[in-house]
Amino acid sequence: METVSTKTLDLEFMMANGDTDTISLPDYLPDVTKEQIVAAADIVIAQNIFKPDGFAYQKLKGYEFIDKTVRKEELEV
Repeated sequence: METVSTKTLDLEFMMANGDTDTISLPDYLPDVTKEQIVAAADIVIAQNIFKPDGFAYQKLKGYEFIDKTVRKEELEV
């Protein structure tokens, strides 16, 4: 049996057209704070690097921590 654990921090941004877009950050630090997340999102917005479909990020809508463990078992045939 193989077990794989992953941790991802998803940042959801509001875009200029009213849609949302998500950036997934793998292997987030376990002690990351709300203030650090918001500050990093503010930098992403200020630098105007990401423009999905030509629309810039306007604000951070929310974020979520995703911790996933997958156990894979193979059956002998």
